[in-house]
Amino acid sequence: MKQVIIITLSILMGVACKKTPDILYRAPLQNVYFDLNATDSTVYTFAYEPDLPRDTVYLPVRLSGLRADSLRQFGITVVDSNTTAKAGLHYEPFKAWYTLKADTGIFLLPVILFNTDPALQTKAVVLNLQLKPGSGLDTNVNKLIRTKVVLSNKLEQPKWWTTWPLGAYSQTKHQLFMIATGVISMTTEGMDAPRNLYLVGRLNVMVADPFAWVNNNPDKGYVLTQRTDGNYDFYAITNPAKTTLVRKNTSTGRFYFVDENGLDIN
Repeated sequence: MKQVIIITLSILMGVACKKTPDILYRAPLQNVYFDLNATDSTVYTFAYEPDLPRDTVYLPVRLSGLRADSLRQFGITVVDSNTTAKAGLHYEPFKAWYTLKADTGIFLLPVILFNTDPALQTKAVVLNLQLKPGSGLDTNVNKLIRTKVVLSNKLEQPKWWTTWPLGAYSQTKHQLFMIATGVISMTTEGMDAPRNLYLVGRLNVMVADPFAWVNNNPDKGYVLTQRTDGNYDFYAITNPAKTTLVRKNTSTGRFYFVDENGLDIN
């Protein structure tokens, strides 16, 4: 009886060992999916890099199944019904196919974003993406084959703004602050007053005379270009598509930066 049991177990184990590879490794299990730590979206803002014309977000695409010793491909579909971002204006169109290299289980999908649309200062746009099957790879992990990228260029008033004499808040003035000072934030601590007031002073110098600031700070990479109406566009050499208006005030005869609400910044 004992021998019968041993023989039976051996047969069962032999069958299991023979069938398991077929179940585990068969083609339908070779899928790719977005590996985004349980979040369905990636939020990106150019607000803290006003001179940056473009940037790349990398979305991890992971293999579900076996690695292979050959190249395999998958594609990306932009889900138009839920997308407000525009190809060429907000992002670079995707390639027809992306290649998962041999013996690898992850691919970093480059999403190239553009900082050229002024409307991004007041609204965000959404880019909805879905993986699509390619040569040797499927997309049957249904809940994980979609994701979205939310793009904006919008700044919000920080808590520290009213602690120091920075005046009325606007997104444009906030950006000028970052350009003039080289920092993106200040504290609200009284002990930091000497440093923070020094930073406020640097902004005030810039706002008081945009032309002198450009001449005295060539390393910052900003220029002023005259428009046909006699006013000027202020922009980074690296990103000429993103401009700030510098307009002459007829009452004072001075030129002022103009914020997103059409108001002089002083």
